[in-house]
Amino acid sequence: MNGISGTTTLVGIIGWPVGQSLSPRMQNAAFVALGLDWVYVPLPTPPDRLDEAVRGLAALGFAGANVTTPHKL
Repeated sequence: MNGISGTTTLVGIIGWPVGQSLSPRMQNAAFVALGLDWVYVPLPTPPDRLDEAVRGLAALGFAGANVTTPHKL
């Protein structure tokens, strides 16, 4: 992968906080190893903005997202 482009597939992790998550590092290493033009990004999402954030992901064409605390409930 040479970087993020207009054709890069976007996925991420939604949580609050999410900066400590190791998922982006692990997932991006897997994407590189597989030669995929994908990127996995942390998406810090306050609880009161979860619905709005999920609609935003769909509107932006994200392929998907994992969910972590406190949104797992």
